[in-house]
Amino acid sequence: MPASSIRATLVVAMASTCAAFHLPGAMPRASLGLSRTLAMTSRKSHSPLGLFPEAQSRGFPLVAPQRENLKPLQASSAGGLELKGETPMPGMIANLMKNIVGSGVLCVAGGVAAATDQKAALIPAVLIAFAFAAIAGYCFTLVGRVSLMTGANSYTQGWAKTVGESTAWIPNLIVVFKTWSACLIYSMIIGDLFTDLAVTAGISTFAGIGVNRVSILIASHLFGLLPLCLLRSFSALSFASVLGIGGLLFTGVFMVMRMLDGSYLPGGKFYSALMTSGGAGTIVSSFDVMGTSPIKSLILISMLTNSYLCHYNAPKFMRELKDASISRFNQMTGAAFFGAFGLNAVYMIAGFLTFGGAAQGLILNNFATSDALATIARGAIAFSILFGYPLTFEGFRTSALEFAKVNAPTQRRKDAIAIGFIASVCMGAIVLSDLGVVVAFLGALLGSFVIYVFPSLMYRKAREIEVATTKEELGIDHTIAGALIGGGVGLGLLGAAVVFLKATTKILG
Repeated sequence: MPASSIRATLVVAMASTCAAFHLPGAMPRASLGLSRTLAMTSRKSHSPLGLFPEAQSRGFPLVAPQRENLKPLQASSAGGLELKGETPMPGMIANLMKNIVGSGVLCVAGGVAAATDQKAALIPAVLIAFAFAAIAGYCFTLVGRVSLMTGANSYTQGWAKTVGESTAWIPNLIVVFKTWSACLIYSMIIGDLFTDLAVTAGISTFAGIGVNRVSILIASHLFGLLPLCLLRSFSALSFASVLGIGGLLFTGVFMVMRMLDGSYLPGGKFYSALMTSGGAGTIVSSFDVMGTSPIKSLILISMLTNSYLCHYNAPKFMRELKDASISRFNQMTGAAFFGAFGLNAVYMIAGFLTFGGAAQGLILNNFATSDALATIARGAIAFSILFGYPLTFEGFRTSALEFAKVNAPTQRRKDAIAIGFIASVCMGAIVLSDLGVVVAFLGALLGSFVIYVFPSLMYRKAREIEVATTKEELGIDHTIAGALIGGGVGLGLLGAAVVFLKATTKILG
């Protein structure tokens, strides 16, 4: 798709979203200003996502050091980015989709429910999901572009070679917290899902100990996650990613089935089961009771930010793509992020149309424990998280050691990190119980910077160095990146504030 079409679609989606949810007046004005800018410049580029149009027209490969006008950057870099990838496009799209899609899709229906219980509001909610998928994909390509311009092999290296080595600890520290928080979210899901599975199995005590969320969390971390994280190699756990994507696809299909069969509507089989188990005060679904709160739509936006987060892996995907070129990288990015949007949309629509304003932060908590398909979905996702957990932990440990500048850690130190990590995450999961709040808060506070702010800042710095000797124009992407820096900071801080107030006070209702 031409860059002009993608940019126009993005602007229309953002503008209509703002109008539909009646977001603060500054946002429509910003969208209008950006649309004017894009309308003036979209004729200049026809490459996917509008990145590196001049590179596409010349048809040269993604080996940045060969470009003469990159000498100022390359003078401070240790060689270029070597692109010898062997993975074909379909495999790369699938891998990137798996990297994007995670636990966030289980929360998006609850994000809509936090802002509205009106079915008509689902349209702008889907537009929001599409708009932020497009923005996140655009920023993903900015990180890839920076890696080409500088020869950086990682997200942190890209920062060091553009913004400066003295502040490279900032994105590194953010990634450390982000990987820790990802495991916190996984731990909370494990606690909720295995609690429901225990209820389904009729297990209330084990070895004289009551089976509840706290005891399940302690047991799963002590006897399950800790031994897995202490493994010397995680290669045997690679099947977890396949199990995970399979579980998410099955859950999506199952949710659509339940939306269509009406079993959770008044009089339905599972509606009656939930009312019987929960009592007279149980609310299975809720529509057109509380209305729509535009400011609370920031909770959904924060959740979506967490759902599209994978940007620190952009250089890795650049290196592994077979026959890498600018257009192929953009095609891979566009296809993967559109696929991730599609899955988010399925969960959002099916979950919200089934439960409305009663949709919870973890949508599987809404389904009856007597629902056999829900039990299969809980089991598939719970075990995929359990066996995939060490892979995320490894990302935390690697980032933490890099932050501490430990190049050759001993096995004893690695094990100590694993023990301390499991203890801290388990305690966090015991204290925190609302998954939706945690996902939204962390998405707003950390995800906004990793996705929008840092990639845009790195690209602007790289572009400014690049044109210092060539006297070229900075270009439209430089302008858009500047807008994304301000917008990302604003959305992140405002979103975090809204989530915090919603969770701890009654100010927002």
